[in-house]
Amino acid sequence: MAYLATKVGVFLLATALTWPLARVIGPKAWVGLGVFGVVLVVLTVVALFAGSIASANNLVGDDQPDEEDEYDPEQPVEISVEDSIDLHSFPPRDVPDVVDAYLEEASNKGFTEVRLIHGRGIGVQRDRVQKLLARHPLVSGFHDAPPDRGGWGATIAYIKKSN
Repeated sequence: MAYLATKVGVFLLATALTWPLARVIGPKAWVGLGVFGVVLVVLTVVALFAGSIASANNLVGDDQPDEEDEYDPEQPVEISVEDSIDLHSFPPRDVPDVVDAYLEEASNKGFTEVRLIHGRGIGVQRDRVQKLLARHPLVSGFHDAPPDRGGWGATIAYIKKSN
């Protein structure tokens, strides 16, 4: 109902603003105003009808939950492990745990070299990642990535071979 009231308000406002122009131009301006009004009303009715159909479909939908309904933020998310990870999408407080879990999974997958993308910035995240790598039992060494692989915005880490 609020949507319809908004559209009617827009129509009335357009009419009120066009009234002085119509008086100056003459009777032919009313034809343009009438067409504008009809188009506005038709679009409003179509939008309201489409919105009511979408609402009805949501109410009558199947009993199967949507993918969005199944998401539980408390449950871990399955992410495929590749030879690099971009840490930009993780909150800084979570980066040490993410890097630790990533190194364990990369080792389990048999990777011997991985790239950790921490960004250039002022170097805080780089220092945190490299300090973690320096004391991590699975890491045999690390260094800044070469320029073509991220430069000092990424770190290459070498993973010890698992037994």
